[in-house]
Amino acid sequence: MSISANMKIEENPFAQNLGIKEWLNRPFVAPKPEEYLIDELIPANALVSLQASSVFGKTTLATQLAMSVAFNVPFLDHFPCLQPGKVLYINARDTDEDSHRRFKRLGREWPDATALSFRMDENIDNFTHISLFDECFGVSPLLIDVSGSMTKTYAYLHKFVEYFKCKLVVLDPVEDFFPENLKNISELYLKLRQIKSTVLLVADHSRNEAFHKVEVGLAISENGLRVHSDYLGCRDIGMTMGAGIWFPTT
Repeated sequence: MSISANMKIEENPFAQNLGIKEWLNRPFVAPKPEEYLIDELIPANALVSLQASSVFGKTTLATQLAMSVAFNVPFLDHFPCLQPGKVLYINARDTDEDSHRRFKRLGREWPDATALSFRMDENIDNFTHISLFDECFGVSPLLIDVSGSMTKTYAYLHKFVEYFKCKLVVLDPVEDFFPENLKNISELYLKLRQIKSTVLLVADHSRNEAFHKVEVGLAISENGLRVHSDYLGCRDIGMTMGAGIWFPTT
């Protein structure tokens, strides 16, 4: 009590920035158009989540996004990739054979399959897909342990992205990359933000509290894709599933 009674308010560090004047005066720095990975949709070096009200279609859409970046073709046949390059897709549940079938189907049904095939031949090393389900890589899916410390898997991921300068990393589903009893999900975010790449978190559960700190949230709905962006606000993109691939409707 005596310490509090003798302390002058100007000596109190909590009083040094009273109110939100600093926030009001600080400009909001949004990415420039050329700093986007996918034009008007996904910024470079951002955290992005993809969710759905059901289990239907998330991995297919995530794979389409990965192929757009890796092979420099428009996402949903409308949104150009501004920074094409290497993509690392890590799938914790599907087998390699499952993922291979999906990839071949998407290549066959792509709106311009001829152009996609040509781009794949030119950039064959740009799309790396790893199935941890097959358990042939000797690593656990977990990127952090229960204490929030990084694992060997995270070290592998960080080194891969650093060496190959990946433009996009996909974690599918992201819940499998951290332990269920992790007390503070922010530890995962801190580690992912150290990765110099856009990271797409494919969420297994539609209302997961772990995915509210991303810059862009993508939610598959009955009417298409709802985009929540810190920079561009909320908007809806019409799309529908046909022949095992998502097509734009607008």
